[in-house]
Parts: sequence; structure tokens; C-alpha cells
Amino acid sequence: MKRLPRVFMLAIIFSTTTACTVVEDTALAEEMAQFARGVMSLSDVVSQQFELAEEINTLGFTENLLFQLDLGGNPGTDLKPLFSARDIAARENLLSALEGYAAGLAALGSGNSPEAIYAKMSGTAQGLKTLTSDSFSLSHSLSFLQSDQLVDDLGLFDQFFLLPERDRRLAPILDKGGKSLKKAALLLYFDIGATADQSGKCNFTVPANDLKADMSSLKLCRGGLRSIIATAVAFDVTVWKDRLAYMNSAGAGSAADRREAVTRLVGMQKLGQTIDKLLAETQSALIAMVAAHKTMEAAFGHDQTPSSLSAPLMASSRTLLFVDQATALSEKLQTVKSAIVELSANTSAVSAVQAVPQRTPQDDEEQQEMDK
Repeated sequence: MKRLPRVFMLAIIFSTTTACTVVEDTALAEEMAQFARGVMSLSDVVSQQFELAEEINTLGFTENLLFQLDLGGNPGTDLKPLFSARDIAARENLLSALEGYAAGLAALGSGNSPEAIYAKMSGTAQGLKTLTSDSFSLSHSLSFLQSDQLVDDLGLFDQFFLLPERDRRLAPILDKGGKSLKKAALLLYFDIGATADQSGKCNFTVPANDLKADMSSLKLCRGGLRSIIATAVAFDVTVWKDRLAYMNSAGAGSAADRREAVTRLVGMQKLGQTIDKLLAETQSALIAMVAAHKTMEAAFGHDQTPSSLSAPLMASSRTLLFVDQATALSEKLQTVKSAIVELSANTSAVSAVQAVPQRTPQDDEEQQEMDK
């Protein structure tokens, strides 16, 4: 399922900055709008990272296919995606729920009705009910019971989308919403995973993680999106190492061709490192999102007024940190996408080198002797 149109969501959020606020502290109302913008940016980044994984997978498959054909082989030509349509739909539903919840908060905080947002969330609410843990990559670091607990608790989002107007009060929504938001963040955090074991227990079982503890204390085993992309990158790199080895042993290609191949090989390794750093920073942004929401909870008393002077200030700093991280991720993502386009173009040029050894002057002399 596709998430709500980004333009529609941003239009709702931006309209909150000019409305008559239901929160007495207009600065806190603006924090909610900023928080919603950060969630939108982060959600978009996470969604596109799974697309990046498929692009890397396609790139490696294409390069290997070309190389095998150059060698005269008869390789398989069916590209298999890394993720099924069901798996992608599960993640899109989760991201859509996060976006809808955050946009609804921004609307409520400004005194606007979230009806326009919630009216479009019926499909997401239904999708949340059908989520299962096996649609996500969790088994590397979570027990079956823990995985199911994370997915089952996401049904709380559904309550916010169906609340009658009279019950749409910010204090209880923030309190209960914080629990659902952290569950969603945990689910995405584990789903992104790690490229290496972070616990000595990984060889025997999953780490003993306390899901109620601070997210920064979590220990993961190798798995998830980071591991999947690292494997795809490694496959691509191996193809180019094999191509270079063949060029050297068979004398195929010129010195310029080999330089191009080396540039392509190194470029993919550097891209893999950049993508993994992007994914790790995405996990940090998920932690920052939860922290920003917690400070909004603390800043908003049960009587719907700021509980103290320091709490709103803390909310402001945490929210700004989160928004800055999410914005930076969006910019880095575009850089990665441009790098993939460039590598794809180089692939076409370098792969055009035929797997036929280049003739040398000595070869020509020997052929002339044979022709006599």
C-alpha cells in the first residue's frame, strides 16, 4: 500500500502554523509541527532505503550477467527481488501510520481538526491489523515472542485514527501515542539491523535486549537491511574482482579498460560504506525521534498546559536535533542515489569490453609466419 501523498501531508502540517492553537504555548504547538515534518522526512528516507537495496541488487545482477555472457556462459536471466510485495507493503503501512499520527498531533496542537488526515488513514488502519512479524527482518536479534509483541502493539495507532472528536485531547494521545511510536521505532531499528554481531551471544541465541530500556543500549546480531545491502555490495565487488582477474590473465582489454574497472570496483566499495553509514545514522534518527516525543510528553501536562518552563525548552532542543538529523539524512540519500546512477553508467561502458584477448604485435608476427 502506498503512503499518503507527501504534498498532502505537508500541506496539513504547514497549515497548523497559522491556525488558532489549542495549546496555550504557541512554541509548543510549533514543536509538534516541526516534529511532524521530521517524521515525514525520516519516513521517506527509510522507504527509499529499501528501494536502494533493490537498485544495488539489480546492479550486481546485471553486471554478473554481462560478465558471464562475455565469458561465453549461459547464465540465468531472472532477476529476483530482495523483498516481496507483501514485505514492502508491511513497511509502508508502518511508515504511513507514523506519518498520520505525527500529522494528526500537529493538527490537534494547532486547533485544527485532524479529520482530513484520519479520513485517509482507513487503509493504513486496516493494514496494521494484518501485520505479522515475518514481514520484517527481526529474527536475527529478537525472539519470536518479542517480534510478535512489537507488531501486535502497533494496533494502538488504529485507535487514534478512529477517535471521536470529543476524545481528541492531546495529553492522553501523547501518552499512549508515545508507547506506539517507540514500538514502531524499535521495529524499524531492528529491521535495519547491523552488519556485524554486537553481542557475544549472537553465536548461540539472540541478545538479551530489554525493549523497555533506552534504545541506545540495544545490541544486535548481524542481519536486517544493513546486512542485506552489505551482501549485495559484496556480490557486486566480487564480480568486478573476477572481471579484473580475467582481464589480467587473458589479456582482455586495454590499460585504460583496466583502470575503468578498478575505478568501478573501488567506487562500489566506497558506496557500500556510505550506505551503511546512512543506515546507521537512520537508526540514530529513530532514537532521536523517540526522545523528541518523550520531551513533548513531559512538556505537556494533563491539563493541556505546559507543566513547566524547562520542559518546553527541552522539547524544543530535542525536536530541533531530530529534525536536523532527518533533514541531513534526506540530503545524504540524494547523494547516494546520484552515486548509484553514476556507477550504473560506468557499468555500461566498462562491461562493453569484450572477453576476447587483445592482439599484440608479437601475435601479428606469429600469424604472418603461419600464413606464409
